[in-house]
Amino acid sequence: MKYFTLTILLVLFSFASCKKKELDFKFSGNIKDSNSGLNVPNATIKYYTYSLGNNVEALKGEAQTDALGNYEVTIERSKFETLKIKVTKENYFKVDESYSIDDLTTENSNEINYSLSPKSWTKFVLKNGMPASAGDELKIQKVSGKIDCDECCANETTYYNGVVDTIVICPNDGGKSMKIFWWVNGNDMNGEEVINNIPFDTTTVTIAY
Repeated sequence: MKYFTLTILLVLFSFASCKKKELDFKFSGNIKDSNSGLNVPNATIKYYTYSLGNNVEALKGEAQTDALGNYEVTIERSKFETLKIKVTKENYFKVDESYSIDDLTTENSNEINYSLSPKSWTKFVLKNGMPASAGDELKIQKVSGKIDCDECCANETTYYNGVVDTIVICPNDGGKSMKIFWWVNGNDMNGEEVINNIPFDTTTVTIAY
């Protein structure tokens, strides 16, 4: 009788264990550099869940790409409405994507590939030379370049008044270009700058007026 009971318990435990594995979410994929097309090793992928009516994120899993840019991870299925996946790598712009639980499957691995854009920077050196006065005005209009990051410079017109001696850093996607026009009110000084940003590098543009 004891042997029979033990056998039943083992069968039930095995069934529950298999059932749990079937209900886990598996993720796999590859991450590449959007500029070079090369695989990106050592990128970090984190999985956060949001419950219904709750904006508090909970970290549920984490993975890292191997030398070939591949990753795989398993996270436990729980009661949540939205899954957010955050992909980060030093000197690359982060990727945040959200998925409804209805978009995911427990039957097969959820294969999701990503492209990360390498960072580059334009360093604008703005200097109002002597003689400078409070009435001087420099107008810079940025018309192209990356705008969808926290530290990005907007595509808009910015005014610099009076005595100016400053530096402005504008990030951009590596391998892409950034374009500005600039004018100095009250005289004929003006210009157009097209900056071809090199991945992982800083290009300096000096506007002296």
